[in-house]
Amino acid sequence: MKIFISSVRTGLEAERDALPGLIRALGHEPVRFEDFSAQAVPSREACIKAVESSDAYLLLLGPHYGAVFPETGQSATEDEWVTAQRLGTPRFVLRKSGVDFDARQQAFEATLGDYGSGRFYKMFATVAEVLNAAAGAIHELEQAPGALEFEPLIRMPAIHWLTDGTGSQGFRSSDRPRLEVHIVPIEGSPLSSRILEQVLSGLPARVRSAGLVSMTEALDTAHEAAAIQLDASPPPTGGWNSVTSGSLASVRVLKDGQIAVAFRLPGDSMGTIVDAQDVTTRVASALRLTGQIDMTRAPKVAVGIGLTSRSMTAIGVAGQSNRTSASLSSRSEPVRVEPDESMSRAALDRGADEVAATLVRSLLRNFQSTEH
Repeated sequence: MKIFISSVRTGLEAERDALPGLIRALGHEPVRFEDFSAQAVPSREACIKAVESSDAYLLLLGPHYGAVFPETGQSATEDEWVTAQRLGTPRFVLRKSGVDFDARQQAFEATLGDYGSGRFYKMFATVAEVLNAAAGAIHELEQAPGALEFEPLIRMPAIHWLTDGTGSQGFRSSDRPRLEVHIVPIEGSPLSSRILEQVLSGLPARVRSAGLVSMTEALDTAHEAAAIQLDASPPPTGGWNSVTSGSLASVRVLKDGQIAVAFRLPGDSMGTIVDAQDVTTRVASALRLTGQIDMTRAPKVAVGIGLTSRSMTAIGVAGQSNRTSASLSSRSEPVRVEPDESMSRAALDRGADEVAATLVRSLLRNFQSTEH
């Protein structure tokens, strides 16, 4: 494996210098910015590309957050973490004990959440301890079971689709069709109002870090009796025949732990475009976001996806301009893929792409089978 070592160097010099030798001795390839800082590209760009090409990600947490990039408002380390998280790269975190974290580093650590779903969290105080911790984490990663495990569902979970009681779930029948992704915990703990409030307070930062909205986009949040919800405004519209890109519409977390993520899909003046690749990317991003915010500790989940309506919707390729014709459906009923099996929590991390691709194939089959 190519293992990317991510951290601020200040305060962790000895640890960063010791880890490459260990990783090589274990038969893997270390990757760190010291080894490619002379490249003729910005250091941030080089680091992000290195994370994207790595097989695993090792985060060292020390006392300092590091310099902030103006374009992202984050340090290189946090940008690297977000990239690994977005890609579902296996991640493990080694935290230095006995040191005081600066305020920004404390805030960054708080966003990391727990370390399930293929992530490992270990403490160290000395160089010897960081080497032992890293060796243990790498061994766990080597011995990790397959990314996904599936089991048939004995009982179908109740999914709160957007078209069931639309007013309370931020969707109106006059809206264009939306893609909805529902993740239901199996045998998880219900969430108290206090826990929901904690989730809500960190939800905007998590949504931004996941790349689902820009760093400056305004987000609305609400805490209801049985749920919390985040809403993102639609992107500005262009001319009458302009092509609109898809965007995040809302994230909803219920007290029973069910999470719903809704997206606006690409479209133009002729209607909504269902692009298999685009929809797959959005479903995978919803699964990974759920992995970051889920607090139920459920060992398994069930996933359902759907389109809120077929009206003025066609299968096509997003981003193509000036469509002159399209085979559009005028029927208004939703198209859904109900879950029939549970899956391990790897579906919310390293297995997100595989799960998303399978679900979207079923969604398109259902769409086409009821087209006439």
